[in-house]
Amino acid sequence: MTSLIATMGPALLSPQTLHGAVARGVSALRFSASKFSADELAAQARRTAETGAALNRPLDLLLDLPGAKSRLTNEDWFPLAGVERLRVLFGPAPARRDLDVPEIGTTGMAIGPYIEPGDVLVLGDGENALRVESRTADGCLTRPLTQGDVGRQKGISLHGRPQAYQALGEAETTALKSLTDSVFSGVIVSFVEDPDVIEEVRSLVGEAPADGRPAPAVIAKIETRAGAERAAEVARAADGVLLGRGDLLLDAGELDFYDLGKKVMKETQKAGRPIIVGTQLIPSLSDGWLPNRSELAYLSHLIEKEVDGLMLATETTVGGAPLRTVELVTALIQRYGSGAAPAPLFPSRIPQ
Repeated sequence: MTSLIATMGPALLSPQTLHGAVARGVSALRFSASKFSADELAAQARRTAETGAALNRPLDLLLDLPGAKSRLTNEDWFPLAGVERLRVLFGPAPARRDLDVPEIGTTGMAIGPYIEPGDVLVLGDGENALRVESRTADGCLTRPLTQGDVGRQKGISLHGRPQAYQALGEAETTALKSLTDSVFSGVIVSFVEDPDVIEEVRSLVGEAPADGRPAPAVIAKIETRAGAERAAEVARAADGVLLGRGDLLLDAGELDFYDLGKKVMKETQKAGRPIIVGTQLIPSLSDGWLPNRSELAYLSHLIEKEVDGLMLATETTVGGAPLRTVELVTALIQRYGSGAAPAPLFPSRIPQ
């Protein structure tokens, strides 16, 4: 059976929409620690668990730890339309679109010293990009190559260059220590490149909850070239693997992306661990009545390949048609999969 994982965001925050998504087939919810405070996450998780219980549908609740990567500091959407030049700062600062030359800060860019004029900075999963025109010690002047809206606190990377990532920082360590006896049935660890990280996560999570459940599942998100190369070892150490296609494309480049993604899937299945594929699986349904044909074909192909989980992101966080999307993906899972409705990946770890 295939699990249908929706990412919590503004589009699912209303009780009615959340109820509708679970009723239509969502079997797991992902909560991003990079977008919400700890109190917000806890409240969202409790409300989601109550929704599942009311519908008699046990739900995996997965806490997604973002890892350390360079991110933009904008708290609201930042439109690039009409922006001729944008200054990107190499450290924290408020986003200012009202200036003659708008500027946006970052959480810190270790790659800052290596940026040169002519380089391309990629925002998010590649939906927007900036061409570097000049640089100083504390930032660079860029020209937008796209006119889209930049979502809040999106990642920023240097196209064609390996990035510096860290799976466990102070924030991740603190979150892991609070997981015991929580409603979360699993934790997603970003940028895993070494199986030793999984063992460190298990030690931080600690003992099984007092209610007799196993400890939360540890899901390794593989989203870099280095992680893909060690996919077999990582998969054996983890309870499951999430193929993070967005950052994998940024880190590996366009030509190696497919081969590395295929390797992650193959090695995870060979290790006998659940493989989850995300994100941006069918975002076109948010903007049009019919989905993009290539998205629809690839999604159906993944189900036929018997992947264990499909994870939606923008489709359920800010997408314009979260319920239509969930309904379609559920129907595809039943048509091209085992015929069963989407189900949780870790039912024994869900609080009763």
